[in-house]
Amino acid sequence: MAVRATVTRFPIDVESLEESGLPWGVTVSPFAAKDENGNPPVYGSEGHLLPRCENCWGYYNTYCEQEQWAWTCSLCGTLNGLSSESVSRYSQPESCPENISSFIDLELSIEESEEMQARPVYVAAVDLASSEEFLELVKSALLAALEALGPGSLFGLATFSHKIGLYDVQGPIPVVKNVFIPHDSDGTLSMELQDVMPLSSFLAPVDTCKDRIASALETLRPTTSWERTSGAGQGLDGIFLGGRGFGSAMEALFNYIGSEYGNTFALARVFAFLSGAPDIGAGQLDTRRYGEQYASRREDADRALLPEQTPFYKDLVFV
Repeated sequence: MAVRATVTRFPIDVESLEESGLPWGVTVSPFAAKDENGNPPVYGSEGHLLPRCENCWGYYNTYCEQEQWAWTCSLCGTLNGLSSESVSRYSQPESCPENISSFIDLELSIEESEEMQARPVYVAAVDLASSEEFLELVKSALLAALEALGPGSLFGLATFSHKIGLYDVQGPIPVVKNVFIPHDSDGTLSMELQDVMPLSSFLAPVDTCKDRIASALETLRPTTSWERTSGAGQGLDGIFLGGRGFGSAMEALFNYIGSEYGNTFALARVFAFLSGAPDIGAGQLDTRRYGEQYASRREDADRALLPEQTPFYKDLVFV
């Protein structure tokens, strides 16, 4: 991850910021291979032991003040207690990556993988290159579906437009991580979804996370025209022409929950909510060349079925 400030010196307090009259902020690149100084991350294990603030849920880091049995959050100033495991871990601070560098990569142990594979899995893939009305219908349908899911079910929420979004709803607040979809017909993602978010974080148990899943659904909003045009890189005379990478999203999701990563879910289902024709990435369709034909026959092009243009989706069925 790389964090770069818009100015070389940070304002010491809010008053200094307001008096300077300068716009201040930071840009964050969460998947950068090196930090803002060009340094790679410090690797370590036992990521589940990394303490989190009880108030703001921030992680313990090199900017936090540590005492023998407690630490002070560098973000909100809350004094947090340390567990016995953490006390033992920090008895030798030079051996802990979080005490050595502000850029770390910790491994998390994945447990109960066999138990996960025996449970029914449902994944909702929602088109955000759509309207508010479309999303409201999708939200209502998914909220009703949640009530009908059987005990032990796992649920994953994904979105797609000019990017794919994966939701982690197992924490105190929903977290979404995105990966952009290339607009060419190949549509190969810059990284696998498994590297964006572990499957154990994406698939949440409905029994304990139903309310959090519902809260995540309420956060869904259509992508703006500015976002889609910037992400897709397509436009003609100011008219938006791209932003729905359905094919790339489906291919990536199937690989994500498929046998490629050693996961075999016998009861996995992906429900796709699509509001229009895919127009970027793999499996994109050209809707423009048929507009005049439908107009000459007085047909609504938005409601007409397109002729088959690519075998991509047939091939995807047999993956």
